Amino acid sequence: MSAFKRARLFFLESLMLFRLTKLWFFFLALFLQSLFFPLDSQAQEKPVLEKFDVYQTLPSDRSLMTSPQFLVIDDFNDGKLKNKRGAPWQSKAPGIGALDLLLDKIDARSAERGYSLKLSFNLSRNEKASFHSLLNRLDVSQAKFFVFRYKLNVAGPQNFTGRFRVQLTDWKHQTVIQDITNMFPPNFGGWGDVILPMTLFKELDLDQLLSIDFFLIARNEQFRGDLWVDEIAFFGFNDVAFESQRDNLVGFPRTVVHARRRARLMDETDPKVFLKGIAFDTWKYFENARDKNTHLIVDHLRLGDAPLAADYTSPTNIAMDFLSIIAAMDLDFITREQAIEKIRNIFSTLKQMRRYKGFLYNFYNTKKLSVTRSYVSAVDSGWFAISLVVVRQAFPKEFGREIRKWIDSFSFNEFLDPENNQLVVGLEVPERNFGNYHYGLLVTEARATSFYAIGKGDIPRDHWWYLYRTPPKAWKWQTQKPKGKFVTREGVDMFQGYYKYGKREFVPSWGGSLFEFLMPTLVMKERELAPHGLGVNNRMATELHRDYALKEKKYPVWGISPAATTSGRQWRYREFGIKALGVKGYPDTGVITPHVSFLALDSLPEEALLNLRKLLKYEAIYGEYGFYDSVNVRNGKVNFQYLTLDQGMSLVAICNYLKGGSIQRRFHRDVIAKRAEDLLMKESFFNT
Repeated sequence: MSAFKRARLFFLESLMLFRLTKLWFFFLALFLQSLFFPLDSQAQEKPVLEKFDVYQTLPSDRSLMTSPQFLVIDDFNDGKLKNKRGAPWQSKAPGIGALDLLLDKIDARSAERGYSLKLSFNLSRNEKASFHSLLNRLDVSQAKFFVFRYKLNVAGPQNFTGRFRVQLTDWKHQTVIQDITNMFPPNFGGWGDVILPMTLFKELDLDQLLSIDFFLIARNEQFRGDLWVDEIAFFGFNDVAFESQRDNLVGFPRTVVHARRRARLMDETDPKVFLKGIAFDTWKYFENARDKNTHLIVDHLRLGDAPLAADYTSPTNIAMDFLSIIAAMDLDFITREQAIEKIRNIFSTLKQMRRYKGFLYNFYNTKKLSVTRSYVSAVDSGWFAISLVVVRQAFPKEFGREIRKWIDSFSFNEFLDPENNQLVVGLEVPERNFGNYHYGLLVTEARATSFYAIGKGDIPRDHWWYLYRTPPKAWKWQTQKPKGKFVTREGVDMFQGYYKYGKREFVPSWGGSLFEFLMPTLVMKERELAPHGLGVNNRMATELHRDYALKEKKYPVWGISPAATTSGRQWRYREFGIKALGVKGYPDTGVITPHVSFLALDSLPEEALLNLRKLLKYEAIYGEYGFYDSVNVRNGKVNFQYLTLDQGMSLVAICNYLKGGSIQRRFHRDVIAKRAEDLLMKESFFNT
């Protein structure tokens, strides 16, 4: 062997021996560490954390609730042991030691403001105590940090030998535990900030967090003292709640005011082109404001300084979605095949949703499909049933059999109060508590439900004649004493009453809103089939609304009905109307909603078109998805909000106007509507 080869072999043998020796020392070090420094199975090495003090983004005198960057789990300022999701805080005591969970008048950010959660503990060796609350599948997918503040006092020397941990759990019951003592050692006697990047929880489904737990663990000795926790929240650099919900949707508007589109519409002279352009923009809402996975339309979107994307829906919203898909097909925005696919996707989700005796509950989370309240609404169920009829007529081969099963699965007899032969407003289940309220008037949006239920055979025909045209004269609380007389209809003695406004006669609604008069015309051919009853009354109510707003109140536009209004970050759906046109009467505060002008295309089309053009003079009234929900004509303030209900009514009403009542015709083509049509024909409101 040459000298070169011997040298090379010696080098390789030495290198191998070095590697084996190094490996031996590595395992020896591990053994010694485990022998003298036992590892806590739950302990974690201290990770490298981002340096960002989230609490400094807000002055200490302001609550976290005032900032959209915080999605607050609890700040305890309301003095209740319930988190901001409505779930209680509960503790789990150890087997031997003691534990007490209560609210303490100590706040982590402002001594003058509120409370914190205090845990007094006395743990024996190796014992564990915890406190816990549900998050109800909270969506925090766009949060950047999970944060809270804590303070710890322990008995004896201030050497913390125990462990303090937090655990998040998702809907699949996957958990991630973070050891706070490693990353954020306690500042004994003072508050410390815990700021955990959400990357530490990446193993969880952050779209649906189920619960939060805090643990205190004693190790090799007794551990007693007090722990305070406060200001528990998720933090994002934008509006964390909104951004987390928005990423579930197909799309969201990029701009608030669509000035260029509004200008083009104002210049358009052809009324059909004008309306179809608005319909196309309105349809964009139904294309985008739905969950990407479940395909369910959400209740509302809001733009502007405090954007919102709802995470729930209702049977009426689903009904408006079905009807709008068919309207979009009729208007050539989508093909028949695309419409079928969209409806099929919705049905696939509906099959997964919990129901009560065949009825949908009134509110579902659009991502989780969970029921948010065990309540079933008569009128919402009615609009869902009506939409099924229209879908059946639009696509009999594709959905006929499936819809028959749906329709046969529920009966509106569930809502019929035998004492007065009227429908109750809804049912609390499983108690079947009727409550005290009924849909007792004919002129409300609920008459379409009555019409359907009679046609299907769920309730008797005479129910129609038990609905009040006006309440009896003896009911002194109504806005005016009704005129009229008793008549007999199909064996039922009834009071054929009416009110007067000036010299004009009309049958009132409950609140005097135009929506109550006109919403049923989305599917019912009242103008054609009830020329002496509901048809003439709808026209009269529209004229009275127009004249009240333009002549009496000197408003520039008309159309008073329930609408969404905003105050800061808060919004609510409020009832508006003309008191004199209602039995009870809703208030008028100058809020005008465009959707009733679209409904009025059935009762007063030329005036409705003119009103829509006037509404466009409000510069902020129009966005990417069409008209916003309302404008206050007293101050010009537009509510930058879209509601599925109002978007659906607008789109379907335009379709009926442009396509010869195509949605109405489908409904009346069905055997359910045909069986009840003669009820419309027999009515005569004023020529008694």
